[in-house]
Order: sequence, then structure tokens, then C-alpha cells
Amino acid sequence: MFALSKTLSLHHMNKYYVQILKDLSIVKQIPAGSTLLVGGFGLCGIPENIINALKEVGTKNLTVVSNNCGTNDEGLGILLNNGQLKRVIASYAGENHNLAEKYFDGELELELIPQGTLAEKLRSAGAGIPAFYTRTGVDTVVEKGGIPIKYKNHSKDFEVDIASKPKHVEYFKGQKYLREEAIYGDYAIIKASVADTNGNLRFVGTSRNFNEDMAKAAKVVIAEVESIVPLGSFGFDHVHVNGIYVDYLYLGNNYKKSIERLVYDESVYKRNPEKFKKAKNQGLRNRIAKRAAHEFKDGMYVNLGIGIPTLIPAFLDPHITIHFHTEIGAVGVGNYPLEGQELGDLVNAGKESITLNQGASTFSSSESFGIVRGGHLDLTVLGAMQINKQGDIANWVIPGRMVKGMGGAMDLVASGSKVLVVMEHTAKGEKKFLKDITLPATGLGRVDQVITDKAVFVKRNGELVLTEIAADTDLEWVRANTGFELTIADDLKKFEI
Repeated sequence: MFALSKTLSLHHMNKYYVQILKDLSIVKQIPAGSTLLVGGFGLCGIPENIINALKEVGTKNLTVVSNNCGTNDEGLGILLNNGQLKRVIASYAGENHNLAEKYFDGELELELIPQGTLAEKLRSAGAGIPAFYTRTGVDTVVEKGGIPIKYKNHSKDFEVDIASKPKHVEYFKGQKYLREEAIYGDYAIIKASVADTNGNLRFVGTSRNFNEDMAKAAKVVIAEVESIVPLGSFGFDHVHVNGIYVDYLYLGNNYKKSIERLVYDESVYKRNPEKFKKAKNQGLRNRIAKRAAHEFKDGMYVNLGIGIPTLIPAFLDPHITIHFHTEIGAVGVGNYPLEGQELGDLVNAGKESITLNQGASTFSSSESFGIVRGGHLDLTVLGAMQINKQGDIANWVIPGRMVKGMGGAMDLVASGSKVLVVMEHTAKGEKKFLKDITLPATGLGRVDQVITDKAVFVKRNGELVLTEIAADTDLEWVRANTGFELTIADDLKKFEI
């Protein structure tokens, strides 16, 4: 049906047509030490066939740029386990425990970058912009430098071998910004749903994510697709990525399309209780979510972080409309799916299965964070490990013990939208409200409101003020379990649980 190239060399050409590959032997020409951009978000929208081909070839010392590094045994985790990766540049280490182990043992370089900054670094590269300025990471270790990229091999004291460098700072209209440089790839391997024979690409659901930006930021682009159709099969105004960016097409097969967190609508669990294992402290988490639901107003555009924030929709007034944004690239996120509705190409930023409401839209990662940084959201809801009275927040790393990555949290708290933190008041008896946060900050002074299972704090005149306590809680408990001196509102209220 299509003319297949018989002799291929892996380089970018001033081409008149995209080359359609009959196999993936071409990946043998990706040399050791290359910088490889890998599309996808978690396991959503990843080029499964090309990753497997790279494993077979065994190319070493790769620097991979991706939102995260797959799981222990899927996605980029396959190349990690095969000893092919030298450095991972990502926003989130995710649930890949092998990556964390190799990182802390000094066997792997891990460069963590805020998710929106990572997306913009790629978008900028594709647009020929060498650097840009952002508020994300201001006054944190992102600005100051010192984030461990590599530990010394098997160091018991976690001695740092390579650390991030301080950022260049500029002021615009009295506000501090960080200069970030574009990321260029030698090669990009991406995944789309369908391509035409000109290399024009279309995506399904939230599988678009980083694929679109990476297609534009590399010297050579190999796009893996599920179908290749003749020209004219889809309208010129239905193209997501123009074929000008694509050098090679490969028709993939045997997709797993795993969903990292398969979550169903609550009605599924009620009908099949044997499928539902109630999480520890779910009652506490639900009471936090129930109280937080009162902060939502009709017509709001809201971003929900992972964990407790995802429980809030179940407690919303059914007569109001909330437009939920997810960093992976969608506005209009709906309920969790019914059995049979789940799609590997449709997940949220927590890698949970989702549906989309009528009127929803999907887009690239860079556009998603353009929405964030541009201040277009009304409310951001996220969790925290530590908070102080000034509204400083830490929620992304415990040095030497836990590496998750900042994901989109730094972008979200710097966006200018209202920041609502929902969390349990204490963690295994330890205080989470502190006079001074001791973990690396996600943002300074960014928190506007905190709702816990015991209390509500609202920022007034630059500090968090206790405005409500739970009906089954007394003031002395809150005082004893809060690590800073309480400022109590004159009209302190009780909230029902």
C-alpha cells in the first residue's frame, strides 16, 4: 500500500516525504551517549514498540528526557533495568522503585525539573527559543541549586557527586523570574494514534501529553502509530502535529496500554464490594474532602492534585458545574469510568483512569502548563507534607529517603491562582504544621487556605489564621498539634463532619 524505503540512514533531511519503516532496525543507528526525548506520561502515550526495540539493540549511556521513567517493568523502566540509561531528565520519578534505588546508590543520574518548566523547555526548543523566564521554582532549591543529580556510588551518607546549579534571575514588573534554557534532543521517539502518509499526526484522549512538544524539539523524530491512512483521511484542521516535524513512521502493534491506577466509578464498587479494598484512614480523608467541597463555586476552573483532592468531586453540589483541569493535558475531566469504559489513552495526572465530560478538550503538556502559568485557573488543590504559618509548602521530596519529584506542583503554586491544601493534620503523630519547614520547599508563601480533618486555616495579612475547627475537636488539641503559635479568628466556627 505504501512505498517502503529500502535503504535508510538515521538523519534529518530536507525531505519531501516522510519515510515509512517496515521494521525498527533503524534504532541501531542511535549511537551511545545520545539525548533521547521519549513521549508519554507514565504509561499513557508511550512508544512501546520502539522502547522494546531499543532494549534489543542495547544502546548504552543514553540521556532520556521524559515526564517520568515508566514503572518497574514497563515503559522506560525496561531500558533502566537493562542498564542503558546514564541520566534521566524528568519531573517525576513516579512509582519506579528501581529508579529510586539506582539513584540513591549512585548508579544513575536523575535531573528533576518542574513539569511545566520541562514542557516549556521542549516547546521552546521546537520554536527556536534558547531560553525563557518563569516564576516556577522562585526562592526554592530550583533557583538556588544543590538538588542532587548524582550521589557518590554506594555512599552511606548520601554524599552528592553532581548537583544542580543556581539559576540566573531577572526581575520583571517587580517580580523575580528564573531563566530556564531549552532542551534539545538528538532523537525523539513518540507515539500517536494515527498518521497520514505525509506524517501528519493525531492523538486520542490524553495520550497527546509530551508527545507533541517532543516531536518538535529533536533533530530526528520517529513516530510510532497505530494506523497509517492515505492523505485526505482526516481534515486539514484536524491535524495535531504537522508532518514537517516527523522523519520516520512506524506502524506499531501488540499494545498493552497499561493503566497504572485503574479506578472505577463509585457505583462499580458498591455493586461489587469484593473489588473495593477500603484504604486506611479513608474516613478521615473523606471528611477533609467533604469540607473542601464547600470552597468550590459554580463555573470554576480547578486543578486537583493526587490523593485527597481526587475525593472532592464526590461531595460537590450536583447543581454546580466545575471544569476540572489535569496537567497531562485536558479540561473537562469527568467521573471515573464504569467497567469497560476505561482507556489506556485516557488518564489524569495521577495516572488514574478517567472519563471526559461533554465540552471537554485535550491538548499538549506545554499548553496545559500555559493555562497554569497564565493564571487561567481559579483554584489549585493539592496535598502537603509540611506547611508553616507564612504559607510555605513542602510536598515533593524527603532527601535521602524518598524521591518522587516536584511534578506540576511548583508550577501550580506559582501560578497566581488560589492554592488550597488538603491534608491530615498530623502524620503518624508527627506535626505537619511547623514554625519552619525543614524539607525542600515547593513554594514560599504560596498557600492561601488549608483544610485538615481537624481544622481550617485561611491566610490573612500574610499568615495562616485558624478560622474553623471540626465539631469533634477542641481548640487545645489543635494548639497542641500545630507547630506554630495559633492566630485565632474572632469568629472561630465549628464545621460538621
